[in-house]
Parts: sequence; C-alpha cells; structure tokens
Amino acid sequence: MRGHLPIALRLPVINTRVLISLKWAFAVLLLVAVLGTLGAWALYNAEPQRDGQLDLPGLQKPVSVFYDAWGVPHIDARNDHDAYLALGYLHAQDRLFQMDMLRRIGAGRLSELYGQETFETDRFFRSLGISRFARQYAERLEQQSEEPHVKLIHAYQAGINSYIESGKTPLEYRLLLARPDYFDAADIAHVMGYMAYSFAEAFKTDALMDNIRGNLGERHARDLVPSWPDSMPPRRAVDSEVTGLLDPLLKQIVKAEQQVPAGQFLGSNAWTVNGKRSLSGSPLLANDPHIGYSAPAVWFEAHLRTPEHEVYGHFLAGIPFPLLGQTRRHAWGLTMLMNDEVDFYRERVNPDNPDQVRAGDSGWQDLTIHEEVIKVRGQEDRLLRMRSSRHGPIINDPAPGVALDAETAARPPVSLFWSFLNIDNDAAQAFYGLARAKSMDEFEQAAALHSSPGLNLIYADVEDNIAMWAIGRLKRWPNSNNSYSLLSGSSGRDDFLGYQPFSANPRIINPSSGHIFSANNPYTEAGRRRIMPGYYAPSERAERLAELLNNEEQFDLSQFKDMQLDTRKPQALAMLDDALPLLDHQLLSKDLRAPAARAAEILSEWNGTFTREQVGATLFQRWQDHLMQALFADELGEQFDVFRNTDLAEKSLYSLYWKPSSPWWDNRLQPIMDGRQAAIEQAWVKTIESLTDELGIEPDSWSWSRVTRLQHEHALSERLPVGRFFDSRVAAVDGGPESLNSMTFDTGVGIYQIKAGPSTRRLIDLADLDRSLGINPMGQSGNPLDPHYRDQNELFNQGRYRSQLFDWQAIQALPDQVTLRPR
Repeated sequence: MRGHLPIALRLPVINTRVLISLKWAFAVLLLVAVLGTLGAWALYNAEPQRDGQLDLPGLQKPVSVFYDAWGVPHIDARNDHDAYLALGYLHAQDRLFQMDMLRRIGAGRLSELYGQETFETDRFFRSLGISRFARQYAERLEQQSEEPHVKLIHAYQAGINSYIESGKTPLEYRLLLARPDYFDAADIAHVMGYMAYSFAEAFKTDALMDNIRGNLGERHARDLVPSWPDSMPPRRAVDSEVTGLLDPLLKQIVKAEQQVPAGQFLGSNAWTVNGKRSLSGSPLLANDPHIGYSAPAVWFEAHLRTPEHEVYGHFLAGIPFPLLGQTRRHAWGLTMLMNDEVDFYRERVNPDNPDQVRAGDSGWQDLTIHEEVIKVRGQEDRLLRMRSSRHGPIINDPAPGVALDAETAARPPVSLFWSFLNIDNDAAQAFYGLARAKSMDEFEQAAALHSSPGLNLIYADVEDNIAMWAIGRLKRWPNSNNSYSLLSGSSGRDDFLGYQPFSANPRIINPSSGHIFSANNPYTEAGRRRIMPGYYAPSERAERLAELLNNEEQFDLSQFKDMQLDTRKPQALAMLDDALPLLDHQLLSKDLRAPAARAAEILSEWNGTFTREQVGATLFQRWQDHLMQALFADELGEQFDVFRNTDLAEKSLYSLYWKPSSPWWDNRLQPIMDGRQAAIEQAWVKTIESLTDELGIEPDSWSWSRVTRLQHEHALSERLPVGRFFDSRVAAVDGGPESLNSMTFDTGVGIYQIKAGPSTRRLIDLADLDRSLGINPMGQSGNPLDPHYRDQNELFNQGRYRSQLFDWQAIQALPDQVTLRPR
C-alpha cells in the first residue's frame, strides 16, 4: 500500500528506538552509580569518628569520649588541659566549616573563599575595627599566657589545629577546592566581634533615626519608639545640613545581611523560679536565645568532666567556654541586654589637611591611618586605607578607586564609638569563670569581668538562689548615653565620659515574687527611677511572661515547655478589639464582600495565637503589614523597606496606633486618605484583596501554615549548584514575630520566610539535672551527610524536646565511645 514501508524496512527503526532508550537508561544508571560512589566517598572522607581510638598530639593522659544518641560528646578527662584539647578537636570534627565562617565574617576574610561577591562585606567589617582589636587581643593573651583561661584557649585551639592537620577535610572545602587555615587567639575576638555587631541594634536604628530627623523633622522623630515605650531620653537638635551621613552605613548593613553566611543574634527569652514556685522544690530555669537560622545550627553541645570541674554547655563555634550551661550546683542562660554600646560622631575636618579633625579645645588632631589587605579569590589583593579618630574608626570613607560626586566628597567623616573595641574587653575570661563558680558570689565575680556585648545573665543554683545581672561595661548615664543621634565629634560636648562600675549595673537577686524573667526588656525593679537607655525589643514577650509568671502558681518543666511554645500576642488582640468595627465588608468590591465578612468574623473569634492552623494569625499579620505601609511608606520612601523589618518599626506601630494625632497618620501621597481610620480601612481592603489573590476565595482555608515557611539554609545554598541539598526541608511551624515562641521574618511579601527564632530550647530542674531537656533546630553535626546533621529538625518543628544526659553511669554505658590517646 502506498505510504507504508515494508516490514523489513520498519524493523530497524523499532530497534533504534529501543537502543536509544537503553542508552538513556544506562546513562541514568551510570550517573546514579557515580553520584552514589561520590556520596559514599564524600561521607567516608568527612564523617566524624565516634568509636575506636584516635591519637591526639599534646594530650598528657588518655581521654574517654562517649557519644549519646544525638551525637553529643561527653568528655571524661584527667585534667582541664586535656579536656579542652579534646573539645577543640571534637568541635572541629563536627563544625570546622562553621567555625571558619564565623571567624571570617568578623575578620573580613570571606573573599578569600567566595571572591569578589563578598568584597564589600569584608570591607564593611574591616571598617568596624574588629580585626585591629583582634590583633591587640591576641597580643594581650600572649602577655597573659600563664593565666588559666588563656592556657585553655590555647589547648582548645591546638585541638582545632590538630584536626585541620590530620583530620578529614569537611565536604564544603572539597566543593570549594579550598583548605582551612589554622586558628589563633585573634579568632576568638573575630567570632565575638561578629556576635557583638549583630547584638548592636544601634547600627540600624541610629542610621534610620538620623535619616528621619533630617528629612521629616523632630516631631516625626519624637513619635517613634527606638527604646522602650515612653522612655525617650532628651536629644539634642541636629544641624539640617549634615543629615543623611549614616545613609551609606545603612546600605552597607543591608548588603552585609544578605551575604553573611551565618545567623544574626536577635533576641532571647529566659526566666527562672525559686524552690517555692517549683513543684520539685528546687529552682527551674528556661532559656531560648533567638538567633538567625542556618544549617548547621548555631550551638554545639558538649559535656566535660575533669577532677577540677564539670559542665554541660552550649558552645559557639570557635569559643572554648560555654555561653549557656549547667553544672551540678548551678545553671545559667543569656539574653541580650540591648544597651547602648554604639555612638556615631560627625567629625570636623581641617580645611588645610583632610587627615586632621577637630578635637575640642585641643585643636586639630591627626587621624590614625591603618592599612590592611583583603585577599580576593581569583583576583589581585586589595589594599585598604582606613582612618580612625579619637572616638574610633571612620565608617563612611569611600571605597578605593570609586569616583565621587561633589556632594559625597564634601561629606564630613563619621566615626564609630563601640564599647566592644575597648582594649580591656575579654569575654572569654568571664565565661571561663561562669562554669567554675562554686557559689553565687563567685559567679557574680566572673560576670563582672565581661565587657561587651551587653547581656542579661540569668542564674539559679541548688541553694535556692535565683538572680539576674546586667553584664558588660555600661556607659555612665544619662550623660554618656546619647542614643539615636549623630553626635558632635569636634565640640567636646558629646565626648564619652567613662563607664560605671559593675556594682552600679542593674540586677535582681532573690526577689520576693520568686521569679525573674528577661525578654530583652529593661530592668523595672522597684527603686529604679529611670529606665536605662537602650534598643529594647517590642514589649509583647515581656508582657506575656509577666502575665504567665505574676501569680502564686507552682511550676514544673511541662508548664515551662508550654510557655516556651506559647504563641499568643495580647497586643494584637488589643488592636483588633479597637479596629474590628472599622473592618466593614462594604469597603470591598461586590465580589469580595462575602470573604471580607467571613474574614472579619474569624478575626472576632480569634484567640491571638499563631499556631499553624490559625486563620486569624494570617489575617492579622497581613493587615498589620498593610497598616505599617499606610502609616510609614509615604514619609520614608526608599528607606521604608529597611525600616519595616526593624524593632523600631514594630514598637512604633504599636505606640502610634493609639496616637491618632501623630503626623505619621498624614498621607503625603494621597491626602484624601489622611487619618488613622482611613489607614485602618485601606489596610483591610488590601488584606482581603491580597489574600484572595494568593490563597483563593475561601477565608477558612487561609491558615498560618500556608503563608509561613521555615528552612535552615547552608552557607553554600546559593553559592554552589549542590548547596541546596544541604538545606533542611521546608516546614510549617507554630509561632509569630514577638510571640514567646518567636519566629521572625521579613514582611512585605506573600510568603513569610522565617529567618530567625529559638536557636535552642533549654529547660533545667536543679532538683534533678538528669531531667534536663533541650532541643536543637537541626542537629549536632555540621557534615551534611552525617546522621546527626538534621536528626533533631522534625522534633524541633513539632515543639518536642530530648534529654540532656548528665548521669555518668548511663553515659558510660553508651555504645559509641572513642578513646583519645597521647601521641
């Protein structure tokens, strides 16, 4: 038949198709086999050793290490030196790449690994002066080499360097075709410097307040809440011609946040009750520091025992002493103090010498010139020329080789005063002492050694003491706390006047209420006439803790669990009670009136919780987003995108909501929409329009889980094609911004990507330390192929906990045991 080929001619076509299919199948199988082989090779070449024997140079005696079911090492050593040498080796075995990233951030050395893309971030951190301080810190430790804490720092770093020398190379370095450098004493300061920087809310807040005061005037600035509601200190007027000097800093901060491969330290909860308030008869302590999420998780847990001391601690990468911990006689936790550690000074330049500035009555003073080199992978080294005044580093010098317009060239230099850079700052010595204290007095003496960053140190012990201290060197105030303003560097009127003695720092010791709490709020104990200036968190968590603790109830750890997982926001309900009469469905177009009416009904029945099934949480958060935009966007312009995701914005919104006469309610773009009522109604219309567009027409399906997602991202997630495989799976979780179970995200988007929250949850009962509970958002290991890399992730997402072993009889029966031998 015409159009048909003979059978003999058709058969080869069929065979060819089969052959092609077989080739593809073979290629796929070969690829799978190759990937499997590479995966097995990578696992073998990076997997931590958790059984058998290891030779470790520098040990004086053998060390026994017992790994529990979660990969936590329990280190049993015959002396402190060997314990910390072993800790350094084991910490590096699980977290070397993370340790390297944290020190590189503070040191401004990311470009050695990542090339040009991180050069500006490195230049920014170099400009803060951390690397210069770190060199001075290392020199000071060298002079104190016989001090006990310095000996243990060196032992810990010797352990890290032994692993770098002879251990397995972490997978990330193999993918980057790189090798880690050895660690030295300066790296302690590099890590602490990044921690202190991310604690310092002033870097953003002062820049925003300077911009607002300059562009909008003092009346607009006065209605904002950078500190604590109704606690604004008096501020001097600023000359209008010098406003905007901190705008470049704000841009650098935003860019750095996008590029830094580690989470920022954002806030925390901690509370304790004494024996009378505890069902066990002994104090209870809870702590959950809020830090940016990443993979691996922030904290490394380890348990050390020697004849000298014993501690179960949470260790920050590269730091040898636990920042959080418990011993057989006491437990402690931390929150951010949020004190004012940062000031910015506008310097007056000598018109005849650009490297001189006015120093009050002393006349012109030379700026100190520093030269540093940034190594950039694949490119030539970059030489930086940086300057410092008597106040501190100049932070707005232009980048080398950049052409300047006349306005930029004429801008006066701005210098940074930062308490962290004080030459006497040695946080490591303080944390060394906290773990070894044998009484509350000794604990307080150790706490007094801490300089920066400012922290709240919450404490409980077996003698039924509970306490909290503000630790860090605090400026003499009010005269040396000039928050929220760009200060005069030339007149002398704003000069730093020194620090107050530790004995004057706020503290609470054994209060009659039987409880103490901190949620990054100011100290409010009786007799304190004024609140210390600072950059405190919004008041919601503190108000909720006060509500839960201010009673005669006795507590156990199960109730403390419920508190840590609490998601109720009373301030949200207060705003809704006022706004609901204005949320009229008739404001919407006809096709959206039915869903708008149902949404208002849901809000009227909402209990203020942010659990994943709640629709009210979705409605409130989206309405709050649009209300914030209606309130601030027209005045702030391009700065609004930065402003909207700060504590300053949330505190100011909650305050201004109840101030309808504030000029912020004026609508500069649409005067017809002036006033609070118009803004509330406009926000409601946009809420319904956006949610129906994104989630459909049925409000009952708009659950919190549909608009939030949590994923812990690895430092290589967006830098290498395989990096996404190192991230955690996407999950829905309970919690919202500033609920006790705090989940922080950037707003102004349809899906809220949770970026920070509890970095660990700890619950301690001093009646029985074997009942201590904790959870890690990911796992102990930093190796993406290790079973302990993410084995706690699902438990964390579900609000569950695991035991923290403290009983050596049970520990010594664990199957995974390593003996470290002297070599």
